[in-house]
Amino acid sequence: MPSSARNSVTTIEATVTSKGQITLPSELRKRLGLEKGSRIRFSIPASGPVQIEPVRYTIEDLWRIADSGPKAEGIMSFEEMNEAKARGARRADR
Repeated sequence: MPSSARNSVTTIEATVTSKGQITLPSELRKRLGLEKGSRIRFSIPASGPVQIEPVRYTIEDLWRIADSGPKAEGIMSFEEMNEAKARGARRADR
């Protein structure tokens, strides 16, 4: 995966698989602070370059996501919190 720096811009290439997937080069994962399970957002304007950014949740986002789902009896488990977070992320992607 070649990369080159020109005028303080780094260009990184990746190959698309037959399933439409790419592996993000480690340099890009480090730069964006991505780890296994991290989510990324693609911003696609009508014209111009596509932008990629990591999806970061604030505590307020997490409370809003948790509040929008069905109410759990008692205390939410970590699994229930993760499910609520995933539901909110799917709604945000629509």
